[in-house]
Amino acid sequence: MQPRKIAVANQKGGVGKTATTLGLASALSAAGKHVLVVDMDPQGNATTGLNVVVDENTLTSFDLMARTQEGTAADAVIATPWDRVDLIPASVALANIEADGANDLIFRLDVAFEGVDLSPYSLVLFDCPPSLGKLLFAVLCAADGVVAVTEPTIDSVRGVGNLEETIRNVVRRPNPGLTFDKIILSRRRNTGEHTYREQELREVYGDLVARTAIPELAARQDAHSAHTPIHEFRGGRAIALQLAYTDLLGELDLSVKETA
Repeated sequence: MQPRKIAVANQKGGVGKTATTLGLASALSAAGKHVLVVDMDPQGNATTGLNVVVDENTLTSFDLMARTQEGTAADAVIATPWDRVDLIPASVALANIEADGANDLIFRLDVAFEGVDLSPYSLVLFDCPPSLGKLLFAVLCAADGVVAVTEPTIDSVRGVGNLEETIRNVVRRPNPGLTFDKIILSRRRNTGEHTYREQELREVYGDLVARTAIPELAARQDAHSAHTPIHEFRGGRAIALQLAYTDLLGELDLSVKETA
């Protein structure tokens, strides 16, 4: 039985995609479950957040995208200092992939995972780049589901609509099994703008919007800077974030994928 592979995405940067990825990984770890994080952002914030240093000998997600070769993902998985959290790290070289004109480029990540035994994990989380380019398409071809992370602001809400159209395009042709699982409200503050945009999203998307919103608290960045799972961090109202990510994890579909 294989775990679901979930893309954490939005074309807009700074909305909390990496924080959500690592928050969910922390919640899984705290529940005694194993998770694989795949960093697909050339900025590598998930990699640094997990306190992993990449050198010239480290296989990264760039190596998975640089050629078409079945099963290469298995060789790129490394353990991290976080209990029960493994990683395929990213490096800045991944940015060069956007200029690759190979016809099979968007399928390389899917091929890299082909035949790889992921059964030790309860979930695979792809931390996506803030764009609608080839890297995101590659992740969507390899993933089973997508969660969109957005701040409740007008620009971020517009980004959800653009991502939804991208998902529809992927479903039409290369990956008909891809599902749009959830919209996650991140960095939520008690302001008039945030309240209005949250209501707008819930009116348009209904139950697709997660009941749990992630509040904007200093503990999020403090834990990231300390390379510490939020469920182990103390101070800055971290407990509110711990509860939020645990509740959010409970809303996501973690049922394993049937394999032949």
